[in-house]
Formats: sequence, C-alpha cells, structure tokens
Amino acid sequence: YIKDITVLILAVGLMTLLGIIVIDEFMIASEHGGEFDQGILALLNNALVGVVGIVAGYVTGRNHV
Repeated sequence: YIKDITVLILAVGLMTLLGIIVIDEFMIASEHGGEFDQGILALLNNALVGVVGIVAGYVTGRNHV
C-alpha cells in the first residue's frame, strides 16, 4: 500500500514540476518574440520517458496478492 502512494506522489510531483517548467518557458518565449528553447523540449522528452518507465516498472513488478 505504501508503495502505491509513493509511486503516485512521484509521478504526480514530476508531472507538476514539468508543467511548471513548460508554463514558465512559454511565458519567457512569449516575452522574447516567441523563440522556444529546444533544450526544454529535450528535457520534457527525457522526463516523460522516465516517468513512464518508473510507472511501468512499478506496475509490472507489483506483487499480486
């Protein structure tokens, strides 16, 4: 049960942090003529793959009781 809550908090926390980063980057891009930093896209791609990997590893490795 505690592992369920831990994975949920981890996934929701990471997605919230990524959302804040994206909103901030879009605000900065709109102030500077709409130029979006490509490094942020790479960060989002890697982070989303990591979150999916963590959740998938949890789901497949969970003990079925």
